[in-house]
Amino acid sequence: MQNIWVTLQNILGIVASILTMLFIWPQVILVYRSNTVEGLSPLGALQGICGSTLWSVYGLSQSDVAVGGSNFLIVVAISLLARAMVKHGTLPASRLYVTIFAITAFSFICVSVSPGVTGFIAFVVGASSVLPQTFTSAKSDDLSGVSLPTYVLLFFTAVAWSAYGFIVEDALVVLPNVVVIPCAIFIGAKIIRTRKTNVRTLVDVA
Repeated sequence: MQNIWVTLQNILGIVASILTMLFIWPQVILVYRSNTVEGLSPLGALQGICGSTLWSVYGLSQSDVAVGGSNFLIVVAISLLARAMVKHGTLPASRLYVTIFAITAFSFICVSVSPGVTGFIAFVVGASSVLPQTFTSAKSDDLSGVSLPTYVLLFFTAVAWSAYGFIVEDALVVLPNVVVIPCAIFIGAKIIRTRKTNVRTLVDVA
């Protein structure tokens, strides 16, 4: 029975890590292919960088390559999105660079003092990092710069991490997804609705 749980843990860790490495990249591709950041939240990008940096350092401190490595790749992807926001003038470059430096320094100092505290902060920051984009999506009628595949994948990523966290008995991995899952559903639904509205508007104009 123990071997079955270990195998399941490994499978879920691999699936969750792969999904984590994949989910953000449709957003990056959309932004750079379409040359737009319309509908994206700069605050959400900065908070996402902070949350994923904390999770990455926390995961490495626990020798959990699945959590640490996958979150590092998210940091890279969100940094690319933030760089595009700088280019389009929605995010000051100084704010981006100061955020990256500050959160990196803070994460390593914090984990050297208390990994548990680092994990808790990662939980709070990471769990709420989807909220700025949720609020922006709720207020915006133009989400042309927001990727639907990203939020579909984010939903399945959150489900996979929830299952993984349950197996390894780490509440800090499970609990953030209580927030992420409904937000991903809301954003995905809002993207579909705004695109249908925009299509109807174009048809009416034509």
